Amino acid sequence: MATAPRLTKERIDIALKLLDGWTGKLTWSRFLAMLEVDIGHKYTKAALLRHTQFKNSWDTRRWENNSDTREHTTINHGLKTSLQKIEKLEATIKRLENENCLLIEKFVIWSTNASNKGITMEELNKPIPTNSTKNFR
Repeated sequence: MATAPRLTKERIDIALKLLDGWTGKLTWSRFLAMLEVDIGHKYTKAALLRHTQFKNSWDTRRWENNSDTREHTTINHGLKTSLQKIEKLEATIKRLENENCLLIEKFVIWSTNASNKGITMEELNKPIPTNSTKNFR
């Protein structure tokens, strides 16, 4: 049995999008089966949970899924589709807000460390040289 290729950022992004758009009961077996269809390789729960970004999103989604008891049984198809799209977008927003908070925390750590090393804001904000300004000879 061949092992699945490494979980790259692109594959994690696919898993996150699948999670964002998930409707119905969220279980590992269902999620992993759908992810295998989307990616073409079989991954394990442990492999996915090693990625902090995915783990945070999964935990948040599972918490919401377990506390959400709404059932849309008598809603017409157009409204149901719209509600599913809204739920997907709301899940994406929540995930991105969480990722943004984590990045802000990382920025505070980096800026504190840079300040402690005597790196000025001017040095940190200095533009990255473009290819036209570099000599490659």
